[in-house]
Amino acid sequence: MKFGILLTSVYDASVDPMRQRDEHAQLVRTAEELGFDLMVCGQHFLGSELRYFQPVPWLTYMSQQAPTMDVATGIVLLSMVNPVDIAEQMATLDVLSGGRAIFGVGLGYSAHEFDAFGVAKGTRVKRFEENLELVKALWSGQQVDFDGEFTSVHGACPSVRPIRYGGIPVWIGGQAAGAVERAARMGDAWYAPPFPTHTQLAELRELFNRTRAENGLSTDTDFAVRREVLIASDRSAGMEAALERYRARYETYRKWGLSGENTPITDSAELRADIEDHFLLGPSSLVAEELIKLRDDLGMSHFVFKPHWPGLAHKEAMEQLEKFGTEVLPEVRG
Repeated sequence: MKFGILLTSVYDASVDPMRQRDEHAQLVRTAEELGFDLMVCGQHFLGSELRYFQPVPWLTYMSQQAPTMDVATGIVLLSMVNPVDIAEQMATLDVLSGGRAIFGVGLGYSAHEFDAFGVAKGTRVKRFEENLELVKALWSGQQVDFDGEFTSVHGACPSVRPIRYGGIPVWIGGQAAGAVERAARMGDAWYAPPFPTHTQLAELRELFNRTRAENGLSTDTDFAVRREVLIASDRSAGMEAALERYRARYETYRKWGLSGENTPITDSAELRADIEDHFLLGPSSLVAEELIKLRDDLGMSHFVFKPHWPGLAHKEAMEQLEKFGTEVLPEVRG
């Protein structure tokens, strides 16, 4: 089992960008020292509440700070970006990281991002699938002749390719049944976001495996999971800290266009119940126990830990990282 750290943005335009760079660099250097295996960086465009630097150059820089760690996009908004451009960007990242890249992709959900790229609502899934098919072809080392609805390539045999024969592993993110089925059909792994409840996560994992089997594909795949984690002296203290962080983060998601189960619940009892369904809370031993259960029951191969939250001081994020690395990680591996 491998452990990753999410380089999520908790910064906006009021924060010095060099501070953001330096704090992320400190996170990955410390994570490497603690035995983490992977760094993950996501993608958004035109952000105002949070500032997302683009993942490929960001991971290229960060991989030099922690050169033993794998680097994963988590996620690239593949329905919006140009497939030729991202194929060569990711191949470049794979070379610069020594063959350690993972291509995490997803559909996206924010209306203002789709509008900015001229992606009509009815074309998003079709664009995603076509773009992924072309990216894989461009990594194959074979001549590419591709007539798509949105992109066409003829007689191309790119010299910018990943180190690994056959291309970079593809993790497909998503929480809806259709996204999980798409991950099973087209990806090497499902990258599970933190939004499904613990029960829903198990159901969706079963759907992934069933879809793989129905398509004659191996179910012996990586399974990367993100769950919200808050290490505290006990569950009560963890809950109180989670309440503040939950409201801050999920209010931002709501502004970006997520709805339903991803929007904050104002009623205190319902909010606490929702946190119970999404967080791993409490002492390190309890967090480790729940991670072991995810590994043993669902086949989780990678766990991605997010130490930073909006409004949380960098010092506190580093303390959470240290606790996870020195208390949780050894217990799970032991």
